[in-house]
Amino acid sequence: MQATPERPDGLILLNKPEGMTSHDCVSAVRRQCPRKFKVGHGGTLDPFCTGLLILLLGKGTRLASLFQGMDKTYEGIIRVGQGTDTFDRDGKVVKEGSPPSLPPQGWQDLADSFVGPLSQTPPAFSAKRVGHVRAYTLARRGEPVSLAPVCVQIYGFTVHPISETDLGFRLSCSSGTYVRSIAEEFGARAGCPAHCHQLSRTEVGPFGVEGTNPLDDPFRKGGFIPFDQVDLGLPLHRVSQREERLLLVGQKIPAPLSLQGFCGFVKVLGPTERFIALGKVSERLLHPAVVFP
Repeated sequence: MQATPERPDGLILLNKPEGMTSHDCVSAVRRQCPRKFKVGHGGTLDPFCTGLLILLLGKGTRLASLFQGMDKTYEGIIRVGQGTDTFDRDGKVVKEGSPPSLPPQGWQDLADSFVGPLSQTPPAFSAKRVGHVRAYTLARRGEPVSLAPVCVQIYGFTVHPISETDLGFRLSCSSGTYVRSIAEEFGARAGCPAHCHQLSRTEVGPFGVEGTNPLDDPFRKGGFIPFDQVDLGLPLHRVSQREERLLLVGQKIPAPLSLQGFCGFVKVLGPTERFIALGKVSERLLHPAVVFP
């Protein structure tokens, strides 16, 4: 097992095992870190879901909102003919019905109907809050749950029959998409109940499941990325020592011509190649959005 770095600021690309919550994984890694060292994650996975879970350590925890807003890709199995109250295989079966007899292209045509902007109602068994209470808490009590629909984006959705009841799928989507709800709605459009029977997250923004570390060796080279080496897929801007001092105390600096008109975050490096800030360009100025003294 790779030893824990003395100051493990950065990311762990973790291959989350089945049956554990994201919080379980955070706790397991935190126990290997220095006392009171911050550990978080860049977007949860349900216990039955496996695959890429990005853990954020030390200074990396300040990037949480950036990772949570990144696009995601999933692979798994939709089981048609059987619906559950949680829209996944961990729930109680509440509906059954015969799936339609469709050729492979018929199933794909159905999947294609999801591509584009989609108004989606989160499942009752979700971590969304209703007032001050999690929706899943109300659902487990048998109380009615009313959640407002949210707008998400489906970039690609491919399916292929595996058996009479199982369809393999690959889904690329915006942040905040509930894949369980996609599976349930897929069945509704096919005229039969359905649920997400197997799920794995394979991509988060520029990061992929390839090269992830197992939970029993999270700091292994490759899957652990030191903070200054984190590649966020953002434009890079290197600053002088004087500009570094200004940014680190919250001051704006002139934006280079190459970034003027750019909309979004910029990764700012100091003169020693240290990752010092996330910046945003506005009115020809580079504003420090998040700084890392």
